Amino acid sequence: MSTISFKRNHTMTSDQLRQEVQALADKLIDKFGGSAAWQEDEMHYEFNGGIKACVACKAEEVQVEVELEGMMSLFKGRIASEVEDYLQRHIS
Repeated sequence: MSTISFKRNHTMTSDQLRQEVQALADKLIDKFGGSAAWQEDEMHYEFNGGIKACVACKAEEVQVEVELEGMMSLFKGRIASEVEDYLQRHIS
């Protein structure tokens, strides 16, 4: 299993941050399938092909943790790059 972790500071309101994280989850579900659900201030996404992700929405920071299992670990670099790019474009 491979793990990708990111932390990024932000100045967004709680509602703005939740909207951006929800939009990301919706995009992932539309493009790849899987499921997502909020648990308090954390969005959990799971794809049965070997991806589990958690985005923790904190007052001044967002934390992203992605676990890649099996063959998905081969795409760690690509997935990490995509996550980092999304955070740069949408979380400020």
